[in-house]
Amino acid sequence: MNELQHIIEQKQKLLLAREAISCPAVDYSKDMTAEEQKRYINYLAERLEKADLGLRARDAVLQNFLDKQKEYDERLSKLDDVLSKVSSLESSLKEKDRKLKSAERTVADLTAKLKFADKNRFGDKRQKVKKAESIKTEESDCGKDEDDFDGTSSSLLDNSVSKNEACSKEENPSKKERDLSNRPETYKTMCVKGPSEDYKSDETKVPGRILGKKMVSVFHLEMSLVEKRFEMVHYVEKGKKPKWGYFPKAGNPEFVTKFEGTKATTEFLQAIAYEVYVKNVTFGLLHQWLTNMGMTVSANTLRNWLKKGKVYLDKLVESLKEVALEKDSIVNCDETWCKVRKYDHYKKCYIWVLVNKAERVVIFFYDNGSRGRDVLTDFIGDAELKSIMSDGYNAYTFIGNELKAAETPNLSKTDHQVCLAHARAKFVKASEQAGDKNADIFIKYIEDLYNLERQYTKDNLTDEERGKQRQGLETKGILINLRTHLGIEKSKNPATVTPYLQQALNYLDTFWTNIFTYIKDGSYPIGNNADERVVRPLTTQRNGMLHFGSDEEAKMVATYHSIISMVKLQGRSAWDYLGKFFVNIFNGCRDFFSLRPDKFSCKREQSQTCSSYAECSRKS
Repeated sequence: MNELQHIIEQKQKLLLAREAISCPAVDYSKDMTAEEQKRYINYLAERLEKADLGLRARDAVLQNFLDKQKEYDERLSKLDDVLSKVSSLESSLKEKDRKLKSAERTVADLTAKLKFADKNRFGDKRQKVKKAESIKTEESDCGKDEDDFDGTSSSLLDNSVSKNEACSKEENPSKKERDLSNRPETYKTMCVKGPSEDYKSDETKVPGRILGKKMVSVFHLEMSLVEKRFEMVHYVEKGKKPKWGYFPKAGNPEFVTKFEGTKATTEFLQAIAYEVYVKNVTFGLLHQWLTNMGMTVSANTLRNWLKKGKVYLDKLVESLKEVALEKDSIVNCDETWCKVRKYDHYKKCYIWVLVNKAERVVIFFYDNGSRGRDVLTDFIGDAELKSIMSDGYNAYTFIGNELKAAETPNLSKTDHQVCLAHARAKFVKASEQAGDKNADIFIKYIEDLYNLERQYTKDNLTDEERGKQRQGLETKGILINLRTHLGIEKSKNPATVTPYLQQALNYLDTFWTNIFTYIKDGSYPIGNNADERVVRPLTTQRNGMLHFGSDEEAKMVATYHSIISMVKLQGRSAWDYLGKFFVNIFNGCRDFFSLRPDKFSCKREQSQTCSSYAECSRKS
C-alpha cells in the first residue's frame, strides 16, 4: 500500500515539472503586416472550414453507418423469426412423419390381420382346382344325358343307381373335402363338454330308399327361472322333540336343494356369482334381469346370498394362502384403487393382490381400504419368502432391508424386485408424450433384455440354465451400456432435460439394484406382468360399478376375484368350478384342501369332484 502511494506522488511531481518547463504559445502574426495578417486569417478560416466540412462528412458517414446497422439488426431479427418458424416446421414435419410411419405400420399390421382372417374364414388359398382338371371335368360332363330327376322320390328309380355307384357317391361326394392338415394343434371345433343328447330318425317314416345318415349338431340354451316348493312336515316322534322334515314322493327330488342360508339352489348361486364377478354385471342390472324374468327379489337379497357363499370361499382362500406363502416362494404383489362408500361419503381405498405363479395361486385382500405397509406385513405374517416382485411404491422398501430387520425379521433376507416394465413405461412416456429422443436408447436396451428372456423361454431353458445365461457377457454388456447412458444423462444440466425423462432417470437410478435383481436367479421374474393381468378383471368391474357399497362388499369382491382369477390362471372354467364348489359345500364337504381348483376336475361328465364327495353326500 505504501509503495503504491509513493508511485502516485512521484507521478504528480512529474506532471507539475512538465507544466513548469512548458514553452509558451508562439504568436506567428507578431511580425506580420496588416495585409499579411489578413491573408493569414483567411488561410486559417479556410482551414477551419475544411476541418468543419470533414467533421460533418464523417458525421454523415457515421449516421449512414448507424442507419445501415439498424437496418441490418432489423433484418437479423426477422431472420431469427424465420429460422424459429423453420425449426418449428421441421419439428412439426418430423412429428407428422413419425405419425405417418406409425399409421403405415398400423395399416400394414391390419392388412396382414385381414389377410389372415380371410384365410381362416375362406380356407387355404392354395387349395385351388387346376385349370386342366376343370376343363377335363367340363368336357367329360358335356357328353352325359340329362337325368329325369325332378325332386320327387318317384323319379329316382331303384335301378337308376347301382349299389356300387351309391356307395361310391357316399364315399366320394362331388364336393371336395377341405384339407384340414394346416390347422394348428390348438384348433378346436364347436362342441359342448360332456355327452350330447342324440335324437335318431324314425326310418319307417322315410318315403324312399335310404342312401346315408349323419348327425347334425344344434346348440340349445335353456334359461328360465323355476320356483320349487317342498312340503315340510312338522312331526314328533315318541320321546323326542318335534321337528320339521321333508318326505319325497316317488319321482320327486330326494332332498331340499336350497343353499344354506338362502332360498337359492347351488346352480342359482353359481349363476349370479358368475354374472357379477366374471361378466361384471352390476347388481342393479342383475336385479332388473331377474325381475324381467318374473322373479320378485331385491338387489340386497342377491348380495346377501353371495355373502353366504363367501363364508366358505374365505375358508378356501385361507387354505390357498398357506400354499402361496410357503417357505422360499417367489411372489408378485400389487395394489389397485377403488371407491368405497363410508357412511355418507365415498373414499378412495385399495385392494391388494398377491400372485404365486409357480403354484398358480392368486389372492386378493382388503383391510379397511388401507394402502399402508401394515396391510402387507399382516398378510405375510411369519412367512419366509425368497423374493417379492412389486413396483416402486415406498410401502415395499422395507423388504430385504437389514436395517429394518427388527420390524420384519422374516423378510430381512427376502429379495425385493422392482418391475422392469414400469421403468420402461416411464421412458416410453418421455419419448412419446414429451418427444424426448434421448429416451429411445434406454427403451432399446430394455427391449434387448426382454428379447433375451423371450429367447430363453423359446429354448425351454431350465431355471438353472436361465440363471447362467442371465449372468453371461451379453446381458452384462447391455447393463454396462445402460448404466453408461444413465450416467451421461444424469450429468446433464437438469434444465435441459424434460421432466418426464428426468423422472424416468431418477426411477431407474433409485431402483437399479432392485430392478436387476432378477439376474442372480433364473427363477425370478423380470417384470410384474403376472399381477397386472389378474388385476384387469377387477379394474373392469370397478369401472363398471363406479363404487362398492361398503367395506364388506369390497371384501366380498376380493374373495370372489381371488377364486375366479386363480381358476383362470390354471386354465380352468370359472363357471364349472363355482358350480362344483357350491355343490360340494351343499353336500357337506368341508375338506377345503381337496376343494382347491388344482385338486379336482371341473368336467361335467364327472359326478364326483372331491375325494370325500360320496361320503359327504351319504351323510347329508
